[in-house]
Amino acid sequence: MTVIARYLTVAGSGISDAELTVDIIDEALKRGRLSLICRGCNWDEPHWTGSYYDDTDEQTAQRIAETVPAARKSAQEHAEKCRALPIND
Repeated sequence: MTVIARYLTVAGSGISDAELTVDIIDEALKRGRLSLICRGCNWDEPHWTGSYYDDTDEQTAQRIAETVPAARKSAQEHAEKCRALPIND
């Protein structure tokens, strides 16, 4: 699992908690998908890359690169609005 980008949420900024982020994650085991996950409210949104298991590493990298701009936009938009704080049980 690789974090491609990380955006601080409004809540994280307001209380100076650098762990309240929205992360764009490339889950190597789920090839073909980038996951956007909010550490505050647990929002999760997939962005499909169109990669296949038989793609070369170069093909996979290219498909991810083509998908990242839309994923960044969604992640940033969520981070700019999210005021949620996680519940610590």
